[in-house]
Amino acid sequence: MRFGQARARSGISIGAALTDFAALTDVLGWSAPPLDLMTSVAEGWVDGGRSRDDCQDPLTGLATTAYLRTRLGEVYRGSGPEAHPSATHVLIVVALASGLDPWRRTARLIVLGHELRQYFTQGESIALLSRGRITVLTRVSPDLEERMRRLRDELCLGHEADVWSVALPDDLDHALSFLDEVGKPPMSG
Repeated sequence: MRFGQARARSGISIGAALTDFAALTDVLGWSAPPLDLMTSVAEGWVDGGRSRDDCQDPLTGLATTAYLRTRLGEVYRGSGPEAHPSATHVLIVVALASGLDPWRRTARLIVLGHELRQYFTQGESIALLSRGRITVLTRVSPDLEERMRRLRDELCLGHEADVWSVALPDDLDHALSFLDEVGKPPMSG
């Protein structure tokens, strides 16, 4: 992990860091870099690339869960009885298939993050919940069902991802608990 962190802090790209690590394992005489060590290097690179002043995941460019939690707090505080968040906003969850190998999962997260930012352009908050789940905080709109259908058919289907929407709970504590729960990786069976 420290190798990846050091490479990120040096301004080295993730690809170059992984190439450097592969060269190191070659010098050590290993036939191939072990997957668990490669994963550790990649995770270290992500961690090392984080700025204390930034609320974006450095690998995908998406907002962090911490940002989304803050944003939800703003939505709940800014609501009144006539416009409660449970009636005005929904969370859209995009979940990658659980059986993807770590490299395909990472590549798809990067691509989905980019494509979702092109798809949601009206001030929605798009955040990475985990290495397999992305969520979008968006306003309820008359065309929401059609947008969800298009999202499912045009974007998620090609990336082996499921998508669904969830109305916001009645209070902020339940909304934050929901984020914690939906961000957990699915149990493998």
